[in-house]
Amino acid sequence: MRVRATRLAAAASLALLFLAAQPESRLQTARSLLTGEHKDADAARRLLLEIVEAAAPPDAETLAYACVYLGYLEDRGGNRQQALAWFRKALAAEGASPGILAVARAGLERPVTWIRHLDQPEPASPPRSTAPAAARPPAKAYVTPQQPPDTALARNLTARERRENFEALWSALDKTYACFQLKGIDWAEVGRRYRARLDTIESDDAFYELLFQLVNELRDTHSWLQNYRPAALYEAAGVSVDLFEGRPFVVAVRPASPAAAAGAAAGWEVVAVDGRAPAEILESLRPRLHAASSERAWRREAGRHVLAAGTAAPARVELRSPEGRTKTVTLPRAQAGMAPPPPRPPVDLLLTRQRFVHFGLHPSGLGYIRIESFNGRAEIAREFDRALDELRDTPGLLLDIRDNPGGYGQPQIVGRLLARRTLTSIGYLKSGPRHSDLTRRKSYLEPAGPWQYGGPVALLVNDRTGSAADLFACELRSARRVLTVGTTTHGNLSGVAAYVVLPCGLVVRVSNGYLADARDRPIEVNGNPPDIAVEPTIADFLAGRDPVLERAAAALRR
Repeated sequence: MRVRATRLAAAASLALLFLAAQPESRLQTARSLLTGEHKDADAARRLLLEIVEAAAPPDAETLAYACVYLGYLEDRGGNRQQALAWFRKALAAEGASPGILAVARAGLERPVTWIRHLDQPEPASPPRSTAPAAARPPAKAYVTPQQPPDTALARNLTARERRENFEALWSALDKTYACFQLKGIDWAEVGRRYRARLDTIESDDAFYELLFQLVNELRDTHSWLQNYRPAALYEAAGVSVDLFEGRPFVVAVRPASPAAAAGAAAGWEVVAVDGRAPAEILESLRPRLHAASSERAWRREAGRHVLAAGTAAPARVELRSPEGRTKTVTLPRAQAGMAPPPPRPPVDLLLTRQRFVHFGLHPSGLGYIRIESFNGRAEIAREFDRALDELRDTPGLLLDIRDNPGGYGQPQIVGRLLARRTLTSIGYLKSGPRHSDLTRRKSYLEPAGPWQYGGPVALLVNDRTGSAADLFACELRSARRVLTVGTTTHGNLSGVAAYVVLPCGLVVRVSNGYLADARDRPIEVNGNPPDIAVEPTIADFLAGRDPVLERAAAALRR
């Protein structure tokens, strides 16, 4: 069933994680993120999904490009069936230019892992079907609440120009960023440290990397350099690593890979890499990886790169087996690493799978719903409605948002679980130049849909539950509607965005608000803590056990 539209108070708009932007601007930004050797595929994918899933459809040209780029990303990731679906959708965009439609038709015949205007410099005279030329950088720095046009980064900057751009960015962040007091950041001290480093900078890339690290000082998942990122790391080929109880373990090895031939196997602990302990390696990665809003979430993500390095030199990895045996293996490195296996419900659940929302019956008779991401609006609500209709008569719900990275707020889904109008969050929005200039607003949600589920609900969370998923957990916890089980969420809920545009062409997204729960406890940094703390171990992983799901089911049965 479709959820009935609910009219929200104006203050609820602060709970949205991203401001609206024109599809053409989003496409330009996504194209910039995908151009060249060092691509930010995750950020580009988010923007492209916003285009194709918008309530108001974009023009045919923009839609076709967005779908082709999504197919390209899926093909590069080895997800051929998903890629084919995007190419078919691109071909359905009537009125798009012949050039992009030709790429879509080619994608139906073979994987598209190379696109000329993304993977090599643009031709001197681009055809009409390519993107518009990037806008000229502004004469002066400015801050805007809207997604700015794409700009090309200036090169051959003089020492004076670097200093002027640095000061413009530092000052704009000083007046715009919302969480200095919340995080206890001494921004003046940060400025002194970075100005001293600025005097040693001798190249444009070193300068832009310095600004990348300056923004990282905010420790904010939602603040980033939009059109620049450091060179990609070289990852160990054919093997993926994840953290369990703070320690790195091999979780997957590609068959017939050099890693498999060397004897690497799932469950082996990474003891050292190139003679360095994992803790030392993680610290060395801070200048290269995007910051996170909480240390627990940053370490989890950085732990997946513990075998990485800045060069393609082979990795000499010391491993320890579950029985305590040790071995040292040499693994080749490449810029395209192997991602950890996607999470799967380890119990024998017969799930009905949709694009975002999957559901079925747990062996206990409880309903089970997994929401993989919130990168969609009406589509996710419709899928959740279907799941809820099927599970209407179950005595309780297991609602799983572990590893959900976010996307958009989902008030209509929360409303399906509410019996009355409820205070669900409190927002703080930057309203002046001082760090303390914040406007406080309360947000309420109301019951949604033709009926509301009234049974008990257990919400399964972990340290990779973030952004809109953190908001979802915040709202349900504020309504006292769920029992949370697992580990504390990421804690990246910084609210709406502003954009700093520098004379050198750099565009920086910065958080100028943050959200708290109904008790006025900020979710940024702190996250949503579980009512029942359960942390899986490597032994659970190897045995296919899910102690979080087991504990949640036991709690609801009681």
